[in-house]
Amino acid sequence: MFDYAGRRKALRRRVPDGDILILSATQVPRNYVANTYTFHQDSTFRYYTGLDVADAALWLSGDGTEVLYLTAPGEDDVIWTGPVESGEALAARAGIERVGDYGRLGEVVRAGTHFVEPYDYGLRERLSGWLGVRPEALGGLSSAALRRGVIAQRSCKEAGEVAEIESAIALTRRMLCAARAAIEPGRLESEILSALLGPAIAKERAQAFDPIVTTHGETMHCESYGHVIGEGDLVLIDCGAESAHGYCADITRTYCAGDSMSPVQREVYAAVLAAQRAGIAATAVRGASQRDVHFAACRALTEALQGLGLMRGDVEESVQAGAHALFLPHGIGHMLGLDAHDMENYGDDVGYAPGESRSTQFGLNALRLARRLEPGFVVTVEPGCYFIPELIDRWAAKKYLDAFICYSEVEKFRGFHGIRIEDDVLITETGSRILGPGIET
Repeated sequence: MFDYAGRRKALRRRVPDGDILILSATQVPRNYVANTYTFHQDSTFRYYTGLDVADAALWLSGDGTEVLYLTAPGEDDVIWTGPVESGEALAARAGIERVGDYGRLGEVVRAGTHFVEPYDYGLRERLSGWLGVRPEALGGLSSAALRRGVIAQRSCKEAGEVAEIESAIALTRRMLCAARAAIEPGRLESEILSALLGPAIAKERAQAFDPIVTTHGETMHCESYGHVIGEGDLVLIDCGAESAHGYCADITRTYCAGDSMSPVQREVYAAVLAAQRAGIAATAVRGASQRDVHFAACRALTEALQGLGLMRGDVEESVQAGAHALFLPHGIGHMLGLDAHDMENYGDDVGYAPGESRSTQFGLNALRLARRLEPGFVVTVEPGCYFIPELIDRWAAKKYLDAFICYSEVEKFRGFHGIRIEDDVLITETGSRILGPGIET
């Protein structure tokens, strides 16, 4: 489906000198070597080969030679896994002529090889052994040229990649419809999770990340599913299926268990929706950065919360001071592609232009993506409004930014929990568009 050979040639033009090493993911044991977690391929290896194999490597020699290094199956592996493709067949699928033995990769890896420091500790140990250095030294040897080259290439999505993301979003829509239909007072969050995953399991599709299904939306990454849903509870669902070729969706919706939201719930929901619409509108402005998108959403949320009596004062001064971060302590979004947080393993080189760095201000320091948006970028826009008791107590005790925050009114929302709305947006030559078939908000 994709021109993997063309992608590799494009990378070679960006990094013209020296040898390049791109490692696949490994099988990670759960409690002993043969009992592993579900395998998930490294997205950069997949981007340049299209292959979903463990313990492999792509070697792009400085003289133009390409080699796919593979781990040969053991003689008895067929008993447990069934027949597997030959190394030659795998290489042919990737458009690579030569096959090498992964076990002998240490014979070619040398000082000066372009690589990006692995995030997997097992791979760090392996690579440091090949290079004859301590694992802690890999960061200093990691190739900035390769990192920049991969980021530049993967950031702008091809038409086929956008189609894959939209395929993942279409399946995610079916997942959310199934989950919404299952939400009833008296049911466990885990029952809603079961309904959510059903359409993806039926299509044999993986999840881009472990879904969040919670009545405690104020906990950003709630990993439990044991709460009983009460009448009128808000259920926040953050999920995303993968496409057939591993591209990700990342969608959040917040639903009410019961006939309808209360008047206060509707007002807070409308505040978040207004923030999201302002953020999405900002993505369509030529030359806008994701930082601009973030601030557009924050201004809209601040205005709405002032209407609810929770905030006060000059909106722009309030936003610049970071007062809204009491209610929105995270950034507006991130890149999306073969990872839900695309290329997050490459750090802030993905989200910040050379010479730029993250703010130290609370809330703004969580902005993963701040750089100028370019045609082909796919980004998430995901504002929320959360009432986090511990954060409220900490700020209120210091009367922090009380020129902008009405703490006596905020206290009335202590048990409200949280709302988030998220969609995936493609930056185009003429503006932007929300990807997917449309998911009801």
